[in-house]
Amino acid sequence: MFSMIDDDFDQYIKKLNENKSSDFSEKFQNLLLFIKEKYLEDLKISSENIGKEKKGKGKGKSLNKNSYLKREQVSNSNVIDIIANEMTCPISSEPEDQLCILKCQHILSLNNLKLLKQKICPKCREKIEENDIRYLPQNSIYKNLYTKFSESGHIIPPIKSENSDQIYDSDDSDNSEADLILAKKKKSINSIIKLNSNISLSSILSRNSKKQHPTYQNIIKEINEKHYEKAESLCKEFLNFFPKSYSLRCILGYIYRCLKNYEQAHFYLKEAINLKPKEPIAYLICGEIFFWQSDYKEAIYKLEKSKNYKAKINNLYIILGNSYLFNEEHNGAYSNYNFALKNNPDNYLCLKNNAYNYEKWKYYLEALEMLDKLLNINKDDSLILCYYGEILCNIGQYSKAISYFTKANIIDPENTHNLNKRAIAYYALQDYNKVLLDLDKVIQLDPLNSLAYYLKCIIYYTKKDIDNAIMVFKKCKELLDFNDILAKTQLFHLEYLLNKNNSTELNNILTKINQISNIKDSELLTLVRCKVYVELKMYHEAMLDLNLLYSKRSGYDYRSYIYLLEHTDVLLYLNVNNNNDYSKLGIVNGFSKHMYERLNVYFISNLVNLNSELHQLQENDINSLSDKIISSKNEELYLNLPMLYFNWDSVVIWKINVKEILNKDCFIKFIIKSTVSFINC
Repeated sequence: MFSMIDDDFDQYIKKLNENKSSDFSEKFQNLLLFIKEKYLEDLKISSENIGKEKKGKGKGKSLNKNSYLKREQVSNSNVIDIIANEMTCPISSEPEDQLCILKCQHILSLNNLKLLKQKICPKCREKIEENDIRYLPQNSIYKNLYTKFSESGHIIPPIKSENSDQIYDSDDSDNSEADLILAKKKKSINSIIKLNSNISLSSILSRNSKKQHPTYQNIIKEINEKHYEKAESLCKEFLNFFPKSYSLRCILGYIYRCLKNYEQAHFYLKEAINLKPKEPIAYLICGEIFFWQSDYKEAIYKLEKSKNYKAKINNLYIILGNSYLFNEEHNGAYSNYNFALKNNPDNYLCLKNNAYNYEKWKYYLEALEMLDKLLNINKDDSLILCYYGEILCNIGQYSKAISYFTKANIIDPENTHNLNKRAIAYYALQDYNKVLLDLDKVIQLDPLNSLAYYLKCIIYYTKKDIDNAIMVFKKCKELLDFNDILAKTQLFHLEYLLNKNNSTELNNILTKINQISNIKDSELLTLVRCKVYVELKMYHEAMLDLNLLYSKRSGYDYRSYIYLLEHTDVLLYLNVNNNNDYSKLGIVNGFSKHMYERLNVYFISNLVNLNSELHQLQENDINSLSDKIISSKNEELYLNLPMLYFNWDSVVIWKINVKEILNKDCFIKFIIKSTVSFINC
């Protein structure tokens, strides 16, 4: 065997030396020496065994010969495995005819290097420079050993992912076009996650597959070229010769999945499962199809089955995590994403999905942790920088958010979604001139951007520039899509702002809103209607809407609606309709009563009504829900809170804003006393 390809090995070593790859050259020579010695040793043992076997007769001789052939196959297989591992590209996981050694010392095949959309190492994300690449041609070895590689399962006909013609980040199957949509329209994030919830046929075919039948190879070839109808015909024809084949049924299921003929796909996958109920692949394909059909419960059931039967495909955990995410099960999504990340901590797709899962359930700090990992991989990912800024806005850190939006804008100055988000952050900080600058940039880049006109109208209204607000409103109205509930909500909101003092117009707006079906499903539209009710002094109806909004929010996420209660007439309405006495707690007005009863919120400023000495420490602060704060005035401050009675399952959160620490020795000490014996303090 070695006499046939010795010259090829010598040429390969010479090429290594020419490329100044002395380390690799020495390593390869040592490997080659080991293989030759191993081969000669096995050959000697085999010869001795053959000599002994000649003395045998009949059945014993036949058995000994078979055992010799098996030993020879194992010996050759071990040698082939070692060579294949040295020639394998980490992207394709197959031996290649030409490898490239990058500056970072990671290895990549020449074909996969050409397919990279961004010239960065898929492993460490380091930029690839042409001058730093060392090429290792191994065509002769590859050509001579191709059959051996195929027989031993190291080479399988390549199947590309259905949704991608390029290689991105290892097994992430990342979709940059989809990411661009995500950046420009946040509401499409669910569809983006679906775009990346795919399995490729190469991932489900056994690595040790020895199906070398020409028809079988033609089936794989047709699937690879996306000729699914032809592959379907060949596969059905081949199934006639192998009517009990599990793998052919799985491939047929995969073909019908690609054709979006889910009924036929389920038919063949069900047959495959009946044939081998403890094999994982049919469950995996079946689960992915249910995911695409938006039947997330069934998808979870099938994918969990595949997982229980030891499917070794990392993408399984990502699709399963996505299924749990769409089924509103945070913990299931979290556990599967994190399992996938254990196997591949730098999986870009999984980190992004996990961040979205955390953000969706308002675990903002955990979401930022995921985004930090993504930025450690690629600090110049403008989409992640923008997303980071959005989450910072969610927790009220607008100044810090602006810094992230600005970084994203430097990298991608034409991303209008990012500019709109930065404008909103500037609006929260009341920097209206910068808001208008960003919105003008958006309109210049995208003259049909209705959101920019909507925000611009609000800015002019806030600045009391009503003429410009009306002018921009007319343009916004032309652009809005009235088949979209969000567009209708934006229109009603602007109409409400511009007609606050016109009861006739407000009643017209209310009539139009109430004509919309399923209004309770839209928080924003319910909020607009609640505002209209307040302006029309329909306080009972306003409180019904407000209670509906409360019911849709988690315990602490109520602040978006509190300002509605601060309307003077609303406070009077609350006072008149609430006769409960909370004076022992210092609660004396309707607003504080409502916050305590409905939301289990107790304002520290209520203590002023219990301790007159605190009056001199009280200050106005618009950032406080009660508009009042207690400042220590740089003195020691002792606050004794009364016994508060909340629901048994309430979580107590102490919110104290520290403006400035004047002394490093300052501290806050809590002593919590409870009348309930089982509470640990």
